[in-house]
Amino acid sequence: MSHKSHDLGANAGSHQPAHTNGRAALSHGNNANAVYEILRQRIGTSIYAPGSRLTEVEIAKEFGVSRTPVRQALHRLGAEGLIEVKNGVGVRVTEIADRELEDMYRLRLHLVGLIGDLSPQPLVPADVEAIKQIRDSIKDMRDATTEPVIGTYTQLCDQFYAVVNRVIGNSFLRHFIDVMYHQTDRYWYSWMQSEDLRREVQYLYQEVDDTLRALEKQDFKAVGTIRGQHIMLMLERMESYRHGLAKA
Repeated sequence: MSHKSHDLGANAGSHQPAHTNGRAALSHGNNANAVYEILRQRIGTSIYAPGSRLTEVEIAKEFGVSRTPVRQALHRLGAEGLIEVKNGVGVRVTEIADRELEDMYRLRLHLVGLIGDLSPQPLVPADVEAIKQIRDSIKDMRDATTEPVIGTYTQLCDQFYAVVNRVIGNSFLRHFIDVMYHQTDRYWYSWMQSEDLRREVQYLYQEVDDTLRALEKQDFKAVGTIRGQHIMLMLERMESYRHGLAKA
């Protein structure tokens, strides 16, 4: 898999998210965490594509913060394997070969199979309600006459997985599942831009609805099984996508 490298600071030209108005809006609180969350989403949705170069100074300028929280955010992204620092190159979004990507998806399959085994814990009512609201938003997107927006789709995916992962009582398992999710799905999201996004919205709706039913029964083994089934579907569609590219 080859990816074109881009020289990206915080302002990514036509890739700049529409809601930022030229500057990323930070929520009150921990600046380093806010910068981290926004940069991670940009990497996850290929606004910062694999191979892109990021500059600490320009990111700090966009967010209106000092370089310290930016450096802290980049350190977290580096620890998760989403960026790397190379001598003479600087900060660069990592790339994953096809074989490695497939192995990561298969690792995710094994990890989610442990959700019901390693200290699972019930969600609080507010979390269950949050998932219901996410499900309703996905349904609205699915049923709308307008085409789904991939940015909205990815935000709903991220919100859903972040809440459901609170079921995982084992902090190590939760961390590894979270890291693998962000490593792999940034490629899937970029592929979906040329695929049938409405179909993907329906798949997501089904996963969220099935997961809610399992959570209502506190069947945590089923939560992991449902996640695994959808990862397997992703693997199958990924293979189909690759064959389509090979024939083109």
